[in-house]
Amino acid sequence: MKTIRKQVALLLAVVMMILMTACTGSDDASKGSGRSASKDPTGTPAANPVSQELTQTSSGESPDPGKLAQTFQNAEDYRKGIRSFAAKLLLGSYQGDTVMVSPISIYAALGMLANGAEGETLKEMEDMFGCSSDTLNQIICYMNLSSKESDVVRMANSIWLNSGREFTVPDEFLKTCGMYYRSAVMKAPFGNPQTLKDINDWVKTNTKNRIDSILDNLTDDQVMVLINAITFDGVWEEPFEEDATRKNADFYRADGTTKKVDLMSGSAERYFEDDDMTGFEKRYKEGYIFRAYLPKDGKSVSDIASKLAQVPEIPYQSASEIYVKIPKFTEESKIDLNSILAGLGMKKAFTDDAEFGRLMNIGVHISKVIQKTYIKMDEHGTEAAAVTAITMETNCYNPQQIIRSVTLDHPFVYEIIDSKSGTPLFIGIYE
Repeated sequence: MKTIRKQVALLLAVVMMILMTACTGSDDASKGSGRSASKDPTGTPAANPVSQELTQTSSGESPDPGKLAQTFQNAEDYRKGIRSFAAKLLLGSYQGDTVMVSPISIYAALGMLANGAEGETLKEMEDMFGCSSDTLNQIICYMNLSSKESDVVRMANSIWLNSGREFTVPDEFLKTCGMYYRSAVMKAPFGNPQTLKDINDWVKTNTKNRIDSILDNLTDDQVMVLINAITFDGVWEEPFEEDATRKNADFYRADGTTKKVDLMSGSAERYFEDDDMTGFEKRYKEGYIFRAYLPKDGKSVSDIASKLAQVPEIPYQSASEIYVKIPKFTEESKIDLNSILAGLGMKKAFTDDAEFGRLMNIGVHISKVIQKTYIKMDEHGTEAAAVTAITMETNCYNPQQIIRSVTLDHPFVYEIIDSKSGTPLFIGIYE
């Protein structure tokens, strides 16, 4: 009988050891640790799977919704910070041609990373955010929870760890990213080409096939990749009539040349104007806004972006009717953000002096921050997507009848905005 009891006790001990080593710091670990034998991170069967999904969300805990809502409502510093950041980011990305960036995607990716930063590195990041990393965690979480009610905006996050290197990631970091960002955690050998395919497949799936990939290569010197993906599917409250779209209309570029565009015609809800610009707002369903800024003669899109960086009040004016014309277009952009972010004050994170002691137990710095974006604008609404990847490397009202009209037939700045928070989801220049 004693022999049998010893055998049972030994068997139970072995089982407990297996369960404990599957994943730590997560209520969801047992769900994720066994999935990777036959599928890649997107759930699609992979030919040679190498990515082990440690956990789906890295935390079963959920923040207090009431606290999130209160933080969100009081986050005026965040609103000013991201509006200024958005315009400065656009200025840094503009090279005389059409471009679009997603400020909120960058905030989300860097927000995850900030949970592993400390010292001067963290301070520079928070100064750029305009708020603390704790506040940003709560805002991103609240926006995600709110967006699920309408399904117009979808956000996904993932963290990829290089299984080919020896290092430790604190449970607290993964727990925080899981709680606020619902980030999946993957472990895979970065030296294996299949890992690159797994990452890019995740990107493609989480951007609804709008962006095929984000990384061109991985190296074994890289130890972590943090990725945010966001999609937007907005339907106009008042669609444009397809019969009213003018084919092959002239669009006058800043360099004096013209190109042919399909120019949609319709109405908008709000009009604004000052000495530098005219513009309008047109609503999507579910609480989102398209805002366009058209420079006046003698002003450029760069002048407008510089003005927006100062976070001015929008100079709304009365209008009974507003007629607008917008190009119908599909565009893609890819931006290397390293120098832009460093120019905005986040310098130390890119150097060997970076302080990421709460991220892992070895010295690391940011080697690359990349963003890809996609936008399709037509008579029915707007589809957009963005992916931001961070690779970490080891050190070495008026009753008067007033008619307004705005024709976007030369370069203009535009934004897609979450009207509840004023957060610019996307900001771009159409050239």
